Amino acid sequence: MSHRARHRQSAPPTIVPLVEPGAELTDSQHERYARHISLKDIGEIGQRRLLNARVLMIGAGGLGSTTLTYLAAAGVGTIGIVDADRVDLSNLQRQIIHSTAAIGELKVDSAARRLRELNPDLDVVTYPLRITEGNVDEILRGWDLVIDGTDNLPTRYLISDAAVRLAMPEVFGSVLEWGAQISVFWTGESAVAAGFPGQNGLSLRDVFPEEPPADAVPKTADVGIMGTVPGLTGTLMASEAIKLITGAGDLLVGRILYVDSLGAKTAEIPIAPRAG
Repeated sequence: MSHRARHRQSAPPTIVPLVEPGAELTDSQHERYARHISLKDIGEIGQRRLLNARVLMIGAGGLGSTTLTYLAAAGVGTIGIVDADRVDLSNLQRQIIHSTAAIGELKVDSAARRLRELNPDLDVVTYPLRITEGNVDEILRGWDLVIDGTDNLPTRYLISDAAVRLAMPEVFGSVLEWGAQISVFWTGESAVAAGFPGQNGLSLRDVFPEEPPADAVPKTADVGIMGTVPGLTGTLMASEAIKLITGAGDLLVGRILYVDSLGAKTAEIPIAPRAG
């Protein structure tokens, strides 16, 4: 096989934009998003896709803080935020969307206020509640994609299983101590058409088929987390969401990006659909 043939065979799939373009940009939007419009991979059409997108963020903590901020700044038109917790002093070392003045306030309210201050183009929808088996499908339905910024395994599996049922793309991120993992999951006909591997795409259960015991993963309250790590991870998660929406670049498909910030190293871990 020639070098050129090998290159064609391993070339990443073309991403089909997830969202149709919205209305023509206003003069103010042309100015606000000028640096996006100048990007050949985004342009005016890509920005109109972002403004027409509906993205659901589950978790307004460390991962949500940075992901939400960059999605809002990028001009994602409708952002949903799900979180039942209130801002605590111990959050502020990493949850930079919240302020000291917001201590005791619902995180969804604190985050929504900051996003509206940052970008008045947005429509922000808040859900001050916990994800359960009884409400997860109802909450996810109607959004273009979901971003998992939670910090516990049962909720991660609830989100992933619902995304599979709804054939919805999921941007996944996980952090602990100095490390992070990021990937993109999606199942169904649209996922296969977009180049996801296998006959039905990929989900969290292709990587971890069964939910581990509750004590299998240490809690950040016990082992700690460097505040910059969710910031770095959330930025990457926002980038993956933007690429899904606009069709730009190559997604983290069929691979998990592992980041070791203490050692200043990254690695890609290949993943594939489960057999059978």
